[in-house]
Amino acid sequence: MTDYTPLHLDWPGCLNTRDLGGLPLTGGGTVRPRALVRSDSPSFLTDDGVAAATAYGLARVIDLRRPDETALYPNPLAHLHLPVQGPGDPEEGPWVHLYTGLLDRRPELFARAVAAVADAPEGPVLVHCAAGKDRTGLVVALTLSLVGADLTAVGADYEATNARLEPRYAALDPDRAIPTGREIPPTRQVILGALEHVRARHGSVEDYLVGAGLTPGHVRTLRARLVA
Repeated sequence: MTDYTPLHLDWPGCLNTRDLGGLPLTGGGTVRPRALVRSDSPSFLTDDGVAAATAYGLARVIDLRRPDETALYPNPLAHLHLPVQGPGDPEEGPWVHLYTGLLDRRPELFARAVAAVADAPEGPVLVHCAAGKDRTGLVVALTLSLVGADLTAVGADYEATNARLEPRYAALDPDRAIPTGREIPPTRQVILGALEHVRARHGSVEDYLVGAGLTPGHVRTLRARLVA
């Protein structure tokens, strides 16, 4: 793997925002800069943060949160609301079961989110949920895997979220602590294990997503869009 340093973006109010440009690909090359951005919820943005996000020239914002979350914490950016959970879907712990459960229950929703990255107008696409870790982590990992990203780098990028969100979690009231069974911050093995689960069950990430509604045209467009 070539050296890769995540490009953290300074959008005041959000802690976990980074452009994935420069992330290495297994066959050589990198992810194109200003193509795919991941973040915690824009609901955290200050006025200066909204201005910074707007100035970045976002072509599309994909909000993966549930409707109850968006109602409670509105998104200040123009966005597509594409939740990857259905009403009443459980959230199992520990982490590995949470991720595989999400992927197994709603493949069509994950395929729809990845398709929305491919179909976006030219410019950076922002994918976010609440913390920018779990649902965002899965959609980003699926997208990066589909274009041939180095899995070591995918895991390192996922794990970088822990340090970025530590100040927010440290300030939480004890009554709002992470649910039992999910207290320990997840390591890169969680996201890599989720990808391995997809490959073991479906053959490949591409087979999983195409079987759920992603088209071969989406795959070609996504690779052209993200591969530098």
